[in-house]
Amino acid sequence: MTPADSAAPVRTGNRPAAAPAGFVPLLAAIMSISAMTTDIVLPAVPALAADLGGSVDLAQLTVGLFFAGFGAGQLLVGSLADRFGRRPVLLAGLAAFVATSLACAAAGSLPGLLVLRTLQGAVAAAAPVLARAVVRDLFEGPRMAGVMSLVMAVFVTAPIVAPGLGALLLALGGWRAIFLFLAAYGTATALAVHRWLPETLPAPDPTALAPRRWLAAWRAVLGHPRSRVYGLVVICAFTVLLVYLSEAPVVFMEGFGLGPGGFGLAFAGVALFSVAGNLVNARLVRHRSLARLVPAALGLGLLASGGGLALTLLGLASVATTLPLFGLALFAFSTLTANGLALAMQPHARIAGAASSVLGVLHTVVPALVAGALATATEGGPATAFAAQAAAFAAGLGVLAAARPLLKRRPPLPSS
Repeated sequence: MTPADSAAPVRTGNRPAAAPAGFVPLLAAIMSISAMTTDIVLPAVPALAADLGGSVDLAQLTVGLFFAGFGAGQLLVGSLADRFGRRPVLLAGLAAFVATSLACAAAGSLPGLLVLRTLQGAVAAAAPVLARAVVRDLFEGPRMAGVMSLVMAVFVTAPIVAPGLGALLLALGGWRAIFLFLAAYGTATALAVHRWLPETLPAPDPTALAPRRWLAAWRAVLGHPRSRVYGLVVICAFTVLLVYLSEAPVVFMEGFGLGPGGFGLAFAGVALFSVAGNLVNARLVRHRSLARLVPAALGLGLLASGGGLALTLLGLASVATTLPLFGLALFAFSTLTANGLALAMQPHARIAGAASSVLGVLHTVVPALVAGALATATEGGPATAFAAQAAAFAAGLGVLAAARPLLKRRPPLPSS
């Protein structure tokens, strides 16, 4: 494929029967930017605090402010992509990501680094939003869920390798080397997008950036029963993930006394369950209805987290018992995100970019607020983590039960 071929639009009226060769790894690399940029910095928080003359508590905001910028960036990027196309907006976002990564590497003060991390999060939002939009452009229904599962199976390897890679870069070149690596990663991804990712938007929407269109996208997603219901389910699923990410160090390191190496292995072990969930789901969607897989995954997650809570309350919690139960919760999370997003986005083919933005904002900001409030209000530990996860899975089941009459009506798909 030549660069000219890469720029040629792909007509969604003639969707491929399967993902083209190399498509899944490329989309996974694009989506992994956010997870990589978050987790790779974690081992360097004490070092950059000491080097820049700030407290560790203040330095920890390099993670929280990245997420704040990430949530804000998703508000606009989907509409930009509906107006100008997926490729140019994604390439612009990657270029800005490289620039902010280099600026972070050169930061001379902790407040300056915090501002740059917020900007880095905002521009990094282009990657996952447009990756989802590209998949929606090309696929729908079970095929979309299957492709998303394969993409997510590769995507979740980022949190497996990122903390160890960050520790290695920290040892070799200090914390600034981590941001230089992120700049290199962004550059390589941009080159791959320029070379191999085609434009998938059938026709730009000249009115996509009009305020009324932006508001219409929110009304379309929140007003459509299927999008509203499965969007809420996805929010519950991401709450499970963020609760685990925020509580895992407390559970494994402070609670069970694991050192950094042991924690890394435990973290990787749980992440492998998520990989397995995506791979299994990619096969299940060929033979099972997405609408049936979602409640099954919620039930599995509720059993796992409820079981973990019961073991903890009985005084039987240990690494050996909590790791597989957290893993099963993440297994369920993987199925829920792939299938829930496919069902939530299916009614919005003509505004896939904006719909992806709306869902991205919701499943980033709401779970982050829940996890942050939990971390602030409690001392953490396995009981807190499992109780919060069980509540999220139960809420998802409650949403489906309450919405069952709405979903049975099968409203027409919106044309906007």
